[in-house]
Amino acid sequence: MVCDGLYQRYLVQRLAAECDLAGVIVYAPENPKGSLLRRLARYRNPVRLLRHLRARRLLTEYAARARPLVESLFFEGGKAPRLPEGVPVLRVPNVNAPKAVAFIARANPDIACINGTNLLREPMLALAPRIRHGFLNLHTGLSPYSRGGNCDLFMLLEGRPELVGITVHYIDRGIDSGDIVITARPELAPDDSYETIEAKGFRLGIDMMVVAVRQIAAGRAERVAQWEEGKLFLRRTGYVYEPHHRVLVNRMLAGGMIAEYLAHRAQRDGGIRLVGRRD
Repeated sequence: MVCDGLYQRYLVQRLAAECDLAGVIVYAPENPKGSLLRRLARYRNPVRLLRHLRARRLLTEYAARARPLVESLFFEGGKAPRLPEGVPVLRVPNVNAPKAVAFIARANPDIACINGTNLLREPMLALAPRIRHGFLNLHTGLSPYSRGGNCDLFMLLEGRPELVGITVHYIDRGIDSGDIVITARPELAPDDSYETIEAKGFRLGIDMMVVAVRQIAAGRAERVAQWEEGKLFLRRTGYVYEPHHRVLVNRMLAGGMIAEYLAHRAQRDGGIRLVGRRD
């Protein structure tokens, strides 16, 4: 179960090469950013509107600069990843919709892998006992230290590059709070932008999702309960994403955030616990 993004199509492609893929559910919300009136209402403040427009322009430049790395990590033969042919695909605006639940029930998978969808709720979660190895999520944040949305972005905004990472975990009824199979952190470089960090993180996470599926199938995966609550990055906890946040993070990175972290890495990494084998 994935959204329809480049990184998610690469994840599906990798899993199709590794497993007998029974089907793909694509999360495709009808109005992902809300109605036109609701979107316009966010920018009634002219300062906020100008900041948003400037950020959109800069994000295009940032993406262009990161493009060579993105292509090297996710393209094969110069071609972007595509959903595999011959595999049933269902597009839904909500992964908990009855059609999605019925699709999973018919497919009868041994494991269901998730990235980039809305939260799993009932009646989808009720299927868990029927799925041999349960629901496995790729979370682009380092749990339990960060849970919710845009975790790595907010951790960088708070000056914590040591807590940028990925987590492969089982899904429970909380938010990114299920038992952990693997956590990992991408290698950071002084010249990284947010976009290159994001690309490296997704590639690492996809690699680790494939490793976790192999380990689970072989009966040798770790399963570690999360040992603290960490930070929950959600609108209701005061963290509302804006494109301007990427601009701020890129300014902080250009100002030497990663170089400073690497110079004091042993001290900054003290107390951070990683989980799982990477083979």
